[in-house]
Amino acid sequence: MHIFADQESIELSVSQYCKLHGISDKAFYNAKSRYKWATEEPSLVAVEGNDDIGSSNTGCIRFKLNSMRFEFNVSVPDKDIQRIIKICLSL
Repeated sequence: MHIFADQESIELSVSQYCKLHGISDKAFYNAKSRYKWATEEPSLVAVEGNDDIGSSNTGCIRFKLNSMRFEFNVSVPDKDIQRIIKICLSL
């Protein structure tokens, strides 16, 4: 069992739990945030792709998401594109 489930199961506040185990509240919340991010399930998003064969913009990725158009150079890291998509979904 991880510490977050342990904290919830014994029904102590985060402050009480952290004091009991000798950790700071900030360390607990930082760890919880990292854990949540690492275990978050990916979700599927409807994306409208555009394949412009013969276009002068070769080497680009283009798509439309929530009525917003995006164009990225293929060298842009996938993680950066994923972050942008995540932000757009929250708008």
